[in-house]
Amino acid sequence: MTVVYAKGAEQSIEKSDGGVNTTQDPLFTVSGGPILVTEFYGIVTDTIAGASNIHLDFAVTAPAADFVVTTTVAIGTVIGTLLTFDVATPSAMTATAAGILQVIPRIAWLFPIGTLMCTGSVTRTGTVKWYMMYKQLSQYSKVVAAA
Repeated sequence: MTVVYAKGAEQSIEKSDGGVNTTQDPLFTVSGGPILVTEFYGIVTDTIAGASNIHLDFAVTAPAADFVVTTTVAIGTVIGTLLTFDVATPSAMTATAAGILQVIPRIAWLFPIGTLMCTGSVTRTGTVKWYMMYKQLSQYSKVVAAA
């Protein structure tokens, strides 16, 4: 049987309480089917108390494995520090001091069912708010901010 699915418009989701931990901090969980991530950003929203290096991994459900999504970068400790990504493999993560970006790097990440996670080199107090724009590739695809 063939199922025809007209891809919907881009959707956005936010994880407002991203921590900086030495353990993997789940950011977003993908279920039901794959998604195409078209934009992904982080903004420091609560001062990070001290330096830490972070990177993103994706834990695929089947076959069970963790994949490196981004390079490791020293994140800024200042509220407003922007985290952006490029199209390299793995994506280079860039931290930009508080302000704006006039040119935004574009990405295209294909995520199957699983969980996107952030890991830090040192546990710190503070918060990164993560924003993701994506397209469902199946009518069953669903994304939620992880608890």
